[in-house]
Amino acid sequence: MNEILNQRNPNEIAEYFSSIQIRYGFKFDFSLESLEKEVDRFLEENSNLSEYTQTIIESLLTAYVGETICRLYNGKWCGEFCGPLNKTGSNYYLCWIEIGDFKYKPSQFIGYYLGNGKKSEGSFYDYLHNRDTSKGIFTDLLGGGLLKRIESER
Repeated sequence: MNEILNQRNPNEIAEYFSSIQIRYGFKFDFSLESLEKEVDRFLEENSNLSEYTQTIIESLLTAYVGETICRLYNGKWCGEFCGPLNKTGSNYYLCWIEIGDFKYKPSQFIGYYLGNGKKSEGSFYDYLHNRDTSKGIFTDLLGGGLLKRIESER
């Protein structure tokens, strides 16, 4: 995929992001392993960029994380997603993933991480598996990690 045709389609944006990052040595293949390993590696390598570039990264990574969760747990996108090059501006804060009764906003962790850093927010791996031990903003929100929360509310 060489370009994003529909800036309002997070699935297409996630596919684009994956295809580009694979060229740079990342294994963004929509697997759980990619969420556990590659998201942290990507964030660490791309956290000291300009605010404009971070906004683009946040939008692309939000689409990838959300789409991966959808594929792994049979979720669906809801709300409005506007990609990084949308003519009226990027907006990915108004979208969420629904899995049964559970609602998840994939932009939350990424935005806080890029704004506050790993020292404040912890790793994405911890967010997935044991977020209750974090000192970040989500300390008690997930109660044992995102994946446990998804499993308990499906």
